[in-house]
Amino acid sequence: MATVIQENRADGELEAALDRHCKTFSTRNASWRVWGFETQVDKKFARSQRRYLGTSGNIDHNDPNALMGASFTLSILEMPPGHEQPMHNHPDEEEVFFVLKGHPTVVWQKDGEVVTRTLGPWDMVYNPPGQVHCIRNDSDEDCFFQVMLGNPKPARPLYADPELLRLQREDNPDAELRTTT
Repeated sequence: MATVIQENRADGELEAALDRHCKTFSTRNASWRVWGFETQVDKKFARSQRRYLGTSGNIDHNDPNALMGASFTLSILEMPPGHEQPMHNHPDEEEVFFVLKGHPTVVWQKDGEVVTRTLGPWDMVYNPPGQVHCIRNDSDEDCFFQVMLGNPKPARPLYADPELLRLQREDNPDAELRTTT
């Protein structure tokens, strides 16, 4: 359910609402666990996620630390040099990568054709629903990029690799989060 500001509010409630709606880098925990199952296939798939809005990568979509929006998610991913996502798509969701730091390479694939584009800070790519893609860090510096998915409770990525699909089905990255908070 989206977080909303009440129309009838007492003095000070607007400030309290703003406080609840602000999320800072220092209060967002970097979770290397969200895609931990991918590293069972290849260690280069390791990357962290800081959730700001929504529950991208979540199964049950009830992360007690997440602020929920009505229409999209927003996370910051950190990707070390030499790391990448596995090729995947989101059949029913749009996805945007907006680069904050570094020079990641976006890869698109369709009908056997593969194309790439290296981005820099303040660059972005829009991945339409169903477009097979990944992002990788071919540079020698960490990359940080914002990820937005056009759904506050997005489905997990759809991989072409059957082993990743199997591992994903068996994995619940947020189970321990709900038991420790």
